[in-house]
Amino acid sequence: MFLSLVVGSWSLVGFSVSADEPGDSNFVYLFHLYYDNGQLLADRDFEFKYDVIPEEYKPGPVTTQFPFSGEVVSLLNQTAATFEFDPRGGNPNFLEGKIKVKAPYVPDGQKAVFYNSQGRTLLTIFVSESSFCNDDGVCNFDRGEDYLNCSNDCKGLPTTNYQQPTTDGGGQDGMLTAAIYVLIIVGAGLGGWFGWRWWKGRRELPTIPPISPTSQLPQNPNVQQ
Repeated sequence: MFLSLVVGSWSLVGFSVSADEPGDSNFVYLFHLYYDNGQLLADRDFEFKYDVIPEEYKPGPVTTQFPFSGEVVSLLNQTAATFEFDPRGGNPNFLEGKIKVKAPYVPDGQKAVFYNSQGRTLLTIFVSESSFCNDDGVCNFDRGEDYLNCSNDCKGLPTTNYQQPTTDGGGQDGMLTAAIYVLIIVGAGLGGWFGWRWWKGRRELPTIPPISPTSQLPQNPNVQQ
């Protein structure tokens, strides 16, 4: 019974580490736009102006000397990410049509602002509906906030100035936390097991029947009453 408890605890450790592997939270914005002779508009054929897709952001090739640019502004009105793109896709003859633009996903994003090659604002799309980090000063774990993706709300553990060497194992913080839980569970299991053994031993001790107060000692036949 006790061995099963230990094995089950270490199974939980493995699950915790695998869930914390990097790359699980990589997302990008995919904006549905319409390019019209130097202007940018939201594509009217889409109900939503953008999607959030699970993908690592990789800047696309920009061959033009005058690329368009954009920035994602956070709920604190700070520039959280920037990106560049070529609305013509390398085709100088492309003057009008649908285009798709990818941008880095920001957990506390408020809006995405698009600029032309001269830095003039062409289009603003609000993205706060897809942001799970609301920058309210409260760490809401049920919304997916943690100190890695929402540092404004979730304050991480204090760190030292030195950098730990990188290892191939990864997930050391999660492993340490899981190991502490295992030690607690194992300690509780040992305490319960020894308590059960002590209680069982007490039940098996021989008991002496009590002496009845009405019992009488045998009388000496030589003594007359």
